[in-house]
Amino acid sequence: METLLDTQRRLKSLLLMYLLVVKAAGDCPKPEGGDNTVLTNESLLMNVFPENTRVTLECSSGYIKESGSEFITCSDDEWTESELICKKKDCGQPPPKPHMKFNTSEGTLFGALVRVTCEKGYQISGSSYKQCYDQGWSGRASCEIVTCDQPSIANGYTSWDSENDPEYNTAIRYTCHEEYTLIGSDTVLCDENGEYSPDQPVCNEVTRAPATTSRPQVAITDLTTTDAKVSTFSDSSAAPTVHRTQTVTTSSIPNLSTLPKVFRGKATSAGILSTTSSSFQGMHDGNVDTVTDSGTVAAVVIGAVVLLGVIIGFILLHKFNMRRKGSYDTREDQKPGLLHFQNL
Repeated sequence: METLLDTQRRLKSLLLMYLLVVKAAGDCPKPEGGDNTVLTNESLLMNVFPENTRVTLECSSGYIKESGSEFITCSDDEWTESELICKKKDCGQPPPKPHMKFNTSEGTLFGALVRVTCEKGYQISGSSYKQCYDQGWSGRASCEIVTCDQPSIANGYTSWDSENDPEYNTAIRYTCHEEYTLIGSDTVLCDENGEYSPDQPVCNEVTRAPATTSRPQVAITDLTTTDAKVSTFSDSSAAPTVHRTQTVTTSSIPNLSTLPKVFRGKATSAGILSTTSSSFQGMHDGNVDTVTDSGTVAAVVIGAVVLLGVIIGFILLHKFNMRRKGSYDTREDQKPGLLHFQNL
């Protein structure tokens, strides 16, 4: 009886030892992912990994399989070495959009940042950066054209007649009302910053200069030539509120070449100042010093008439002397010669 009991005790001990040895030799620890690899969801749900158990690995988010097997196996209480190699996903160039440019200096692989810019005259609406994620490029943006404020000008008007704001590179033309003058450029452009270049002009009221007056003009004739040479003298000083225009013309003068030599030098050296008051305009427009002006004109006219009379007198006297000399010229000095010729 005692022998039987000892035998049973030994069998139980051996069975317990066998079970412990088998369990210790058949289980692997829970596996872990490697570089850029993780366990699949199905493998993560497993709790016991006995001998020859096989689990599946996959690439981490943002990575794709390049080569190798996705499986590892429990062998001798250890997992076999993973052969799966993963690389970063390439998002490629961002999809093009109108008037948009991308700075991809950091590359286009997973995790890279790309800066978004717009062409001249356009501005970004949305995010100015995009990032490469597992599902592609993140961030939404668009390029909208730049606009300027509605143009306006006091005491004038512009060529812009729309309710919408002027867009980039739009030309606006400015015009002032009557009695106003434009200061600045009459045409401006809406620039890339949403400002007008050059600055918008202004309309200033026109200031009129006071009326100016002038003194009469006198023409002086030189008798040494057939055609009269006129020298004009003017005096800018005049009484206020008086504006008078006076025209003086020269009378016809005989050609001095027809005069005797004895009178040419005297007439030429003396000269004749002839004035004919052909038109005096605007005398009724203001108060004019008629006493002084009339006296001057009268003196000039009288002097011219007297001088002209002297010249005519010299001419007549010369003609009279020439006729008188001809009446007494009987050629007596030639008579002896003529008589001698007749005797022959």
